[in-house]
Amino acid sequence: RRSAAPHRSAGARSLAAMAGWQPDEMNSLYCSVMDHHKRFADVTSDHGAAAFNRSFLLSTTPATAEAEAEAETPITIEVIDAVVKKEAGIISGIGDKVHVEYVIALKRGSQLKTLGKRYSELHDFHDLLLEHGLVDKLKAPPFPEKQTFRDSWYKFDATDTSSDFVRNRQTSLNVYLQRLFDEFPLLYHEPCAIAFFGIEKFEFQAAQEVSAAAAKRDERDRLRHESGHQHDLDTTTAAPAMNADGLYEV
Repeated sequence: RRSAAPHRSAGARSLAAMAGWQPDEMNSLYCSVMDHHKRFADVTSDHGAAAFNRSFLLSTTPATAEAEAEAETPITIEVIDAVVKKEAGIISGIGDKVHVEYVIALKRGSQLKTLGKRYSELHDFHDLLLEHGLVDKLKAPPFPEKQTFRDSWYKFDATDTSSDFVRNRQTSLNVYLQRLFDEFPLLYHEPCAIAFFGIEKFEFQAAQEVSAAAAKRDERDRLRHESGHQHDLDTTTAAPAMNADGLYEV
């Protein structure tokens, strides 16, 4: 048979039980509550919870992700083809000259730049780098030799893009350029390289990426600073006061 007494909530029963506690028991309870409050101050207040969430997101972001976000998009370079170009003579059709240009493809992310350069132009670029000390002579790869006859490479094949002479020279130039920029990756930012390969848009995009990465880094630093400052404020919360019923409001 159920009692006719009104049903009391668990909270009411707890308050009734606490009313009969002795002073030393109340003191023990108070110390326990305060210890809990201190230990979890980071998340027991609105500001603390927000700071905790920010700190958690920052702390769980892998260091490699941060490094990748700030790393520049790499540039790749490749000699992809060889084409014949004609230079008109003084009189149309008379004295025309032909030469071979090697098609170079530079790629940076979704950006692509293709251009043609003669062997002599690439050789001049190599000499310019060494003359102005833009590359270490001891580390720089040697420029492919200008050969007229070697391993059945014949000079009269110099303008035949399907000849061994041109194809081997294309391969040699490709190896040279890739080794050059692998050894000196910052060379892409040199004004002479930017002008020679016409990659001004690449450099502009790189500058934008560096600016965006710096802004992200500053925002992370700001959030960390705010999180630490708010933590200091939250951990100095005043002790709870006793109400009229002799209970501590925590």
